[in-house]
Amino acid sequence: MVTLYVLALLCVGDELLLLRRHNASFGDGLYSIPGGKVELDETALQAISREVAEEVGLTLPESAFTLVHTFHRKGVGEYLIALCFIADATGMHPKNMEPEKHDDMKFVALNELPGKMIPAHKQALECITRGIPYSQHGWE
Repeated sequence: MVTLYVLALLCVGDELLLLRRHNASFGDGLYSIPGGKVELDETALQAISREVAEEVGLTLPESAFTLVHTFHRKGVGEYLIALCFIADATGMHPKNMEPEKHDDMKFVALNELPGKMIPAHKQALECITRGIPYSQHGWE
């Protein structure tokens, strides 16, 4: 079974919004890109708009998001495909809406990503900056 995820690259200039996971079953203490699972009977664009509102309190229309990368991740007992969408967050004021799940939120320069970051997310960002539309993570 493969699960579909969406990730939102919320950018202001060359900076990207990241969340640090807290009390998480996966990636605890690591920075990540906002996002989550696509629910049943939900399109990927509906999901990314919902996830952004739930996690950082921004209301963005589906038309604000552009697909920039797809990655296929093989984890321990889990396979997922993640669609990475970019949106301009200039002039917006994100807020950590889930402090029980994230203990830090900050904008970082794309060329200064934190060392403690979910590896597949970091790989996807590196591919995006190089114009690579697809990557795989965890496959030997």
